[in-house]
Amino acid sequence: MEWRSGGVDGGLFRADALARPGWYWVLRPRNEGERRYDAQVGILLPVLVRGDERVVSPLADLRDLSPSSLTCLDEDTGRRYGTFYVGPVAPGALVGRLRHSPGQGFEGYVPDQPGWVWVRTRAPLQHVDADGVGPIFLRSERGGPLYAYAAERTDGKAADVWELGFAEPLLSPGGIIDASGEVERREAEFFGAIPCPKVKAPAFPVLR
Repeated sequence: MEWRSGGVDGGLFRADALARPGWYWVLRPRNEGERRYDAQVGILLPVLVRGDERVVSPLADLRDLSPSSLTCLDEDTGRRYGTFYVGPVAPGALVGRLRHSPGQGFEGYVPDQPGWVWVRTRAPLQHVDADGVGPIFLRSERGGPLYAYAAERTDGKAADVWELGFAEPLLSPGGIIDASGEVERREAEFFGAIPCPKVKAPAFPVLR
């Protein structure tokens, strides 16, 4: 899989996604706040494009296939950056289940490699398709517990919680993936790894 430019106004991404709705890899400049971007660092994640042009994504500024959503305007500099994309991609077959029983701990399958995986939980995540399946990025700090994130940064650092929703231990005393939400997750199903684009994207184009 190779990154493709979304086009000057995001139109190429829009055309492809409308022809084949589904999950797409997206690479955008890192959001630093209200309409501010760091074009030296990318944010990488799969997003779900629906047939009605809506986009399901943890990114607050990527909600549809409009030119203003598919490009990133930095209001401090006046620069507008493009978006790269790859897809569609789809969840694979079920590879294992993980359960948490009070007093008995966790039993079952746990992904043994950090990286992107498809997951479904009994209490759904915020970023899922009609089957309740969505992507999470697993990262381990110095061989410690696996943490689940909503996105990956291209500079190897962890995505900030304020930036992308959550960063919770995959396993915690309160449940699976999320121990701080209103609903504790006691069971998860995994559908294999998500193949990540291997070709490094070029620098984000400045559109104006």
